[in-house]
Amino acid sequence: MDKRIINGNFSKNAKSYDDHAAVQSRCAERLIELIRGERFSRILEIGCGTGIYTRLLRDKYGDAEMTALDISEDMIGVARKKFPAGDVSFRVADGEQMAMDGKADLITSNASFQWFEDLCGTLELFAEALADGGVLCFSMYGPETFKEFRDVLESHFGRHRRLSSSRFICREEMEIILAKYFKRFELAEERFTADFSSIWDFLRDVKHSGSRGEGLENDLFLGRDAIREMEKTYIEKFNRIVATHHVYFCKARKVG
Repeated sequence: MDKRIINGNFSKNAKSYDDHAAVQSRCAERLIELIRGERFSRILEIGCGTGIYTRLLRDKYGDAEMTALDISEDMIGVARKKFPAGDVSFRVADGEQMAMDGKADLITSNASFQWFEDLCGTLELFAEALADGGVLCFSMYGPETFKEFRDVLESHFGRHRRLSSSRFICREEMEIILAKYFKRFELAEERFTADFSSIWDFLRDVKHSGSRGEGLENDLFLGRDAIREMEKTYIEKFNRIVATHHVYFCKARKVG
């Protein structure tokens, strides 16, 4: 993944992100359910974006020391405005290169790990940064994300036309990586679907949520005629313009 492109996409759409983050909001609520009943005094959130999940964490763990970081300065700027009391410490930083003093009780992230260049090495870093008994809890996108659009795209332009989501990690590989650093973990997956009035509507939503990753290949132009033909194929294959969000939910605990 080219983080410069990904950072640019999120930064350009920081102000409109919340209006197009329905699935991300549902994932944040699911993460809160996963840690229900836990107590944390020091929380580190990776890839906080505009602070949707940050708000849920702050509301649930009002007494905890909270640090939230994101690679996009523009996203951090939007998030900071939601916490005028300054009760969350925001940092512009790459989650794969984060450094912190002391240990965290909870390291958590909502829909950001799929953008990591070295997920295995970063999970090792997070395991080292957790206190004994500490929890790593995160959601991340899987390779079936936008599978319908990918199918239609390949029907018209060939199988070499790939989306960023086609490179997202599969569940089996995810379990192998987690097992290297955590003796206890649980991994579940869910598929959320969203309907759109047109492919343009879908592409606008993907753009403003930043979830397009590196986007389409530079030499691929989707003009009006191409979109019209793709929509016909979409309806033939799926009966409607629909997009799947394939999401993993993980909770791992550090034990001695």
